[in-house]
Amino acid sequence: MTRALRPPRPDHQVSAGTFNAPDAQNSFHHGDYTHAAFQSHAFDPAWPDNSNSTGQNPDGTLHQLDLFTAKVTIR
Repeated sequence: MTRALRPPRPDHQVSAGTFNAPDAQNSFHHGDYTHAAFQSHAFDPAWPDNSNSTGQNPDGTLHQLDLFTAKVTIR
């Protein structure tokens, strides 16, 4: 039995900002520590961010990293 795959959906941006790794002043390889979970039509990515796009980073923009997450509902 062959099962047809759905066509890919367009990209979906989950963060309003872009973090800058060199400004965080660490040797951390950021792509190695980006994770996501998917269950019940919900995709939950988590990533390090120093953009301060939410205004909640106590160190301000482009300094130390904080962990952020967002829920993306897939229909």
